Amino acid sequence: MRKIYTIIMYALVPFILLRLVWKSRGLPAYRQRIAERFVWNTSPSSQVDVWVHAVSMGEVVAVTPLVERMLAQNLRVLITTMTPTGSQQVLTRFKSQVAHQYVPYDLPWCVRRFFKRYQPRVGLIMETELWPNLIHQAKLAHVPVALINARLSDHAFGYYHRFRRFFAPILSELTWIGAQSEQDAQRYQALGATPSQLTMVGNMKFDLSVAMTSSDVLNQFKIKWGAHRPVWLAASTHDDEETQLLSQLARIKTAIPDILLLIAPRRPERFQTVYTLVAQQGWNTGLKSQPDTIRADNDVIVLDSMGELMGFYALSDYAFVGASLVPIGGHNVLEPIAMQVPVFCGPYMQNAKSICDELVKHQALQHCLGAEDVASRLIALHQNPEQRAQQIAAASHVLQANRGTVDKYWRKIEEIMV
Repeated sequence: MRKIYTIIMYALVPFILLRLVWKSRGLPAYRQRIAERFVWNTSPSSQVDVWVHAVSMGEVVAVTPLVERMLAQNLRVLITTMTPTGSQQVLTRFKSQVAHQYVPYDLPWCVRRFFKRYQPRVGLIMETELWPNLIHQAKLAHVPVALINARLSDHAFGYYHRFRRFFAPILSELTWIGAQSEQDAQRYQALGATPSQLTMVGNMKFDLSVAMTSSDVLNQFKIKWGAHRPVWLAASTHDDEETQLLSQLARIKTAIPDILLLIAPRRPERFQTVYTLVAQQGWNTGLKSQPDTIRADNDVIVLDSMGELMGFYALSDYAFVGASLVPIGGHNVLEPIAMQVPVFCGPYMQNAKSICDELVKHQALQHCLGAEDVASRLIALHQNPEQRAQQIAAASHVLQANRGTVDKYWRKIEEIMV
């Protein structure tokens, strides 16, 4: 089965390259560093102790506390990502402290060169990235690989289960699987993982590391837009979510006249599109990269930068977390919670179901039916300061009660490395 898959992958290479070119129309970084994806880069070999694969920005944020633990032990760390946003997050958070490149395409000769170049003592793959040749070649290179913070959404489980005969041998080549929840552990076992491979560890996102832009820089924005104004941050939004939220803005402003909406699109290639969308609807719109457009009469400001979200959460009074009004599955609601901000999300939170369920159980998250419900709940919460304080306190309690997962992962990784 893996041989058939490999033949298909080779056949797809021209289309993969065309896709990179296509995506680079919106984000030029996609056509840069393509050689890394084939391990054609001519940089000298550099042996590392730990290789960590975090597919994109969210996974890099989640694994940061674990990487910081490794660096504190003077371990040499390589982080691979698949997307430019993930790459930028690595560079922002770690600068030259870690080695970094894009993960190689899942072709045997690419991944062989990769392991020959870096010779890691252990490989750690975040969440759900099951690349057959990558995992198989690691086995041949005597590199133990663990799947950490492992999860399987309903959609992913359905897909993998249909091809169970193909994925079961891949799972058998993993040294260990650390699952986020009992349900995730059961799902991996249903795909063919053995009980001896599996441990329910918990979700390391609860141990998130807060990385912020300088408060002096951020406070300049707050002074410009008006320090007295209530601020609602719509974070990590995707296509159509901005339209849905903007449809409720007039109603919200009727109840909260001086409210300011900050919109932080998830993908850099959408920054200008979102700015144009907001401006065309007639809202007084600012753009973060153009300070002269930031004024006290702004209705909306589009945050067209990366790596500063935590800082803007700190300046906000309410947060909506994106990918949840459209069927993508939701982003990290724990980041605004860590900044003491009450959080709203839409109905589509399957990528963080266990976290969402825990927060809702403790009345620590506003899990809304849609954009209209978001608006209604935001207005109600603003008019009830006591309830707002209770939600913040409940969310902080859930966050603190679930910390410590990184310690458990680290102890197991040390065992594997020995």
